[in-house]
Amino acid sequence: MKIRKIAALAVGAAMIGATVGFASAQPTVPQIPKSFFVNANGTPNVKIVVGSNAAAMDVASAADIAVALGSLLYTTQQVEAQNAYVKVKEEIPPATVDMWTIYAYNYTTITQDHGVTNITSWPTSYAQLPGDYWYNGAAFTATYTDWSSSSQVKTTISDKDKIGNEQLVDWHITFKNLQLVSTNPANWNQTAPPQSAQIEITPGNATIFVDYKLYNYSVTTTEQTRAANPEWGVPAAYQNVTSYYIGDAENVAANGGTIVSNYTEGVAAGESFTILGQTFDVLSVGNNTFTAGYDKGTAWYQVGQPQTIQGTNWVVTVLDISITDQRALITVKNAVTGQESNQLILQENQPVDVFGDGSVVLTLEDTFVGIDGHLIASIHATVDKKTYSTGSVLTYGGKSWEMTIHTDGTYITNVTLTNKNALEGNPLDVFGKYNLMYKFVTKANSEYYNPANGSVVQAPANKEFIVAYAYICLKEKQGQIIEKEVKVGGTLPDSSYTLEGVYANATVIKPVTEPITVMDYQVNLNDPGSNLILVGGPVANKVTQYLVQQNISKIDWYSSPGNIEYLPKALGGYDVVIVAGATRNQTMVAAKALMQYLAGL
Repeated sequence: MKIRKIAALAVGAAMIGATVGFASAQPTVPQIPKSFFVNANGTPNVKIVVGSNAAAMDVASAADIAVALGSLLYTTQQVEAQNAYVKVKEEIPPATVDMWTIYAYNYTTITQDHGVTNITSWPTSYAQLPGDYWYNGAAFTATYTDWSSSSQVKTTISDKDKIGNEQLVDWHITFKNLQLVSTNPANWNQTAPPQSAQIEITPGNATIFVDYKLYNYSVTTTEQTRAANPEWGVPAAYQNVTSYYIGDAENVAANGGTIVSNYTEGVAAGESFTILGQTFDVLSVGNNTFTAGYDKGTAWYQVGQPQTIQGTNWVVTVLDISITDQRALITVKNAVTGQESNQLILQENQPVDVFGDGSVVLTLEDTFVGIDGHLIASIHATVDKKTYSTGSVLTYGGKSWEMTIHTDGTYITNVTLTNKNALEGNPLDVFGKYNLMYKFVTKANSEYYNPANGSVVQAPANKEFIVAYAYICLKEKQGQIIEKEVKVGGTLPDSSYTLEGVYANATVIKPVTEPITVMDYQVNLNDPGSNLILVGGPVANKVTQYLVQQNISKIDWYSSPGNIEYLPKALGGYDVVIVAGATRNQTMVAAKALMQYLAGL
């Protein structure tokens, strides 16, 4: 028993040893330059030599190496692309839409706005700046309070709201009575402008005017069609060009347009529209009011059969019907929230607000007996019904906005929204489109001019005189990216350069026109004519045998597990690589290692 166990263990150990030997590490490939394999022009610079005594597996290994070598037989060259174009991208930084100087203390405002003819002093520090150089709309002679009470910023953001599916309605925005909330100095006395501050729009001082009455209008401009040539007495020629647009009355006035026709009268019952991006389906229009909701139409409801109002979570159950009195007893339940009404009686053509909040409004239109004898009620449903009037409030961007609604009895013509919450920031976000920013700047100089005596006054030692400015700036949040395609022969944008051609580096495959695999007896050992890859050891390949006999090859191929040997200048000045092993399998292992090396070149 013991002998058998020991024998079995010994055999197991032998098997493990054999397995480890077969799965030994892949042969290391020496650093062989790419030029060994291929010329600079992409043609082969090597021949693969197979021994005349080689086994079929050596031939297969040679073929594998030849295939791997083929991936290197190419070159790159510059070619001109036909019918090509280039795409030119211009990145335009955010533009300053408008800038208002709200405070200016300098020589001009001292002498012209304030009429000072004898400048006897000039501030040398922020604390010395006067408080009556704020802008009042005409001159820099106001205080901060005067400026704030008269300040106004107006801008328009195009195509923000919709009528139906057309997003053509602009927001006309007005900020007035701007306030500055100083962050430096912390205890600001409202004399000189703060060095840094937040802009605040207090409640009631921000409005968004949304006009739903749109026009087709035209704008006519004059364009020059011929330049003047005075030398020959030829005058310039012009022509009128008329373009057509869609917009509201403010657009027409701002662009100097002429109304051609009405595009929309406003928003009527049965239409949908948006206010601050919120969608309303209009059910009716009143005197400066409108009622909106979702009309779900009329459906038949059978007694005892719960039925969902189409497109909602509301389930109506008719409990009983009186055909004689044209009445129906019903309940309504929300299938998601579980909210459920009391039992309610519907009477013919009398709308019932089921929960008293407009979420479900039902109107009994008819009762009858179906052909199968069941009692049926015909009920019209409206959901999320609400009437809006001046004073109604919408929420946008986390802020509350109070509506002022104007109608003509048939159409909603415009809505003005006024902020109920303060808007604050620096920059102050203007509805995701613009930034409203405050900026304070001072400049220093060592002297100033006194017009009273024509003298140049020098600043005291270690001090400089200062001028100061404060600005309110309206700037785009994002710049623009403009892409243009320029075809060959075209001119590059904003330049005098012409695109003469488009060139690219193309890969050109070099076909093999003569054999690169030869037999060992075909090799001239004194002048092989190219670098050589020898497949097989000294037994299989006579050229390998020669290199071993001449002691040029240093590897013991008779016991090799599979090796690759690089021999520079080995035969007639040409380099040689030997790919071989003690057995045909080990030669194949070496060949695979060389193939992977070629793939990485």
